Amino acid sequence: MKRAMFLCLLLAGCSSVSKGPDPDQAYENAMETGRSAFELGHPDQSESQYHTAMDRALIRDDAAQIHDAGFNLATALLEENKPADALAALDRTEKALTLRQYGQTSDLELVRSAALYRQHDLTGSEASALLALQSPDTTVRNRAAYLVGLSAADQGDTTQLTRMEALLAPSKEPAAMLDHQDLAARLALLNHAPALALDQAMSLTQKRRDAQDYEGMRRALLVAAQAAEAQGDMSTAAALRQQELSSRSLQETGHVEKASITVSTMSVQAAATR
Repeated sequence: MKRAMFLCLLLAGCSSVSKGPDPDQAYENAMETGRSAFELGHPDQSESQYHTAMDRALIRDDAAQIHDAGFNLATALLEENKPADALAALDRTEKALTLRQYGQTSDLELVRSAALYRQHDLTGSEASALLALQSPDTTVRNRAAYLVGLSAADQGDTTQLTRMEALLAPSKEPAAMLDHQDLAARLALLNHAPALALDQAMSLTQKRRDAQDYEGMRRALLVAAQAAEAQGDMSTAAALRQQELSSRSLQETGHVEKASITVSTMSVQAAATR
């Protein structure tokens, strides 16, 4: 997860030290505790810590810290399956950053896209992901391409889906490779190749499970179910849908130790809602 880093310039061979700004220890502690809770699968506890970190960042009037705390808070809320609260947190964060003329917000658009996708706002999700696609950060761009692809697939837009699948194809980043396989399976399904889609989706299900990305695993199960239905295999499709439902129901009632990281770009950069 993002943490502000305070670097001191040490002048080798000199008796004096040029020191950067002192860190706000309360902010640092809250961010670290929040990160630990999130990684242990307790986003509700990390939410509280990130609220504290945001308050400290506002007191300090530090735009970079406001950004990091806001990103983490929205990600934690999304992990708790509170997309409306995540969007509200993003709005507050972006308002504070605009006031301070801080423009590096493409990763916030990534979280916004994921939250809107959870709310089934496909147009809004795609629009936010397209903004994030302009980021100079490769991991942000990769995840943005995936989110654009998801919305395109759900809308039956094979042209846009093909673009995003091709955009992810060259990446050797593990998370992006799984996202590419997801889009490839959806594209095969839309192109009336259900056998290929089923094979790819079932393979992806196992990979997502191994990565403890249970949200991604459930999405793959649903694609596999749709592919089975397209082949007329209704019993297999019903079984796959039941598997997805069982996993989702347990996760929503809090009976799963480790939650999935669906969209956090930090799961890719530092360790990833993903």
